[in-house]
Amino acid sequence: MKFREKTYLVTLVLFLVILNAGIFSLAFYTYKNNVSAAKDIAGAEEKVIAEAFSNDIAYLSREESIKRVMESYGTFYQKKGIYLSFTFPEGEAVSTLPAGLTSPKAEHTKEQRTEDGRYYLISQVLEKGEIALVYAKDIGYLDEDFRHLAMIYVPVSLLASLFLALCLFLVLRKLASPLERLRAVAEEMTKGNFAARAPDTGKDEFSLLGKDFNRMAQHVEDHTRRLEESAAIKQRMLDDLAHEMRTPLTSIRGYAEFLQIANIPEEEKLEAADYIISQAERLEKIAERLLDEAFIRENGIRGEETAVGDLLRGVEKMLLPKAEALGVKLSVETREVTAFCDPLLMEMLLSNLTENAMKACRQKQDGRVTLACREEEGGILLSVTDNGAGMTKEQLARITQPFYRTDRSRSRSEGGTGLGLSLCAKIADAHGAVLSFRSAVGEGTVAEVKLGPKNLTNP
Repeated sequence: MKFREKTYLVTLVLFLVILNAGIFSLAFYTYKNNVSAAKDIAGAEEKVIAEAFSNDIAYLSREESIKRVMESYGTFYQKKGIYLSFTFPEGEAVSTLPAGLTSPKAEHTKEQRTEDGRYYLISQVLEKGEIALVYAKDIGYLDEDFRHLAMIYVPVSLLASLFLALCLFLVLRKLASPLERLRAVAEEMTKGNFAARAPDTGKDEFSLLGKDFNRMAQHVEDHTRRLEESAAIKQRMLDDLAHEMRTPLTSIRGYAEFLQIANIPEEEKLEAADYIISQAERLEKIAERLLDEAFIRENGIRGEETAVGDLLRGVEKMLLPKAEALGVKLSVETREVTAFCDPLLMEMLLSNLTENAMKACRQKQDGRVTLACREEEGGILLSVTDNGAGMTKEQLARITQPFYRTDRSRSRSEGGTGLGLSLCAKIADAHGAVLSFRSAVGEGTVAEVKLGPKNLTNP
């Protein structure tokens, strides 16, 4: 059973029970008050009759005269629905009491029912001659009034209950409609539609719940999208990794089998062995780069105050032989600034950027690569500029993806892994820095690393 239906039934039952109990209690209370008022009126009437009768017989001495007064009183009040009984001490009596009534004890009152009605009786002993007076009046009309009221109340209560049930049903359906819509949205989300949203207009609790639910749904949608993107990137990375490893493994296997069965000169054997070694080194580099990325992801950076100028000059010194071999001029333009960073990781980032820049200039007669550093807008800007082949917009958009290479054949022949710039992006993110590229085909590329203010000094 739904919550709305439970609420409807419980509320309806409680309301009807309380309503009917309240109306019945009010009717019964009114009935009791009417009975009490009728008894008070009867008591007052009995006193008036007793006093008038006493006055009328005050000067009478003969019983016959008193009896005639009794008869006249009895006849007169009987017409008004009041029944009297007069009894002498000797036991003789004049009575108009209905058959079946018995007199109460002297100076007492009682109620008595007969086939004709319900009577209220009052007994009193008069001072004159100790005559016993019994007063009786039919108050059964109050019972009839109560039964008549009950006969009216039952159908009215039934109609009121039906009307209340209908109104309560409509009101609860209106109030529960936001919950129904919220349930429908939750059902949509279970089916994978994370873009579904609940109504959140208004300021009541349901609207606030809808707003909280929508915020939760937005977080779920964002998290799901990130997971999907991450899964897609990982899947693409695995696909690329499988592709990258297949070529060197095939070569290694082929040359190994060739060495195993071929009868060739020693020089050719050494050449095949050298190729096997180069491909094994390539696989080792891929593994090292993947381990580097995993280390950064799990452990973050170990920052310390680092002289950026010394860092750039160290990269220049390390790569200078390779630059000379490629016919590329390598230079450094820097100011003496201190940055809070991990020097080993930052050196890895700069060396990767510089190596890529040098490769881009290899076919230029006047290839130049410049490493520079300067303070800018409260931060530190590191840059690697080359005048090489440059890149297209499509290449720039994918350059930091794992295993992506702008020139696959050239990178593979040089032992490249396609993981260098992906690792650079991870190092920059770990430092809270921004890695960006600007390039034009045939004009060269500028790679920039923007370190924020927190990297200026040790926090």
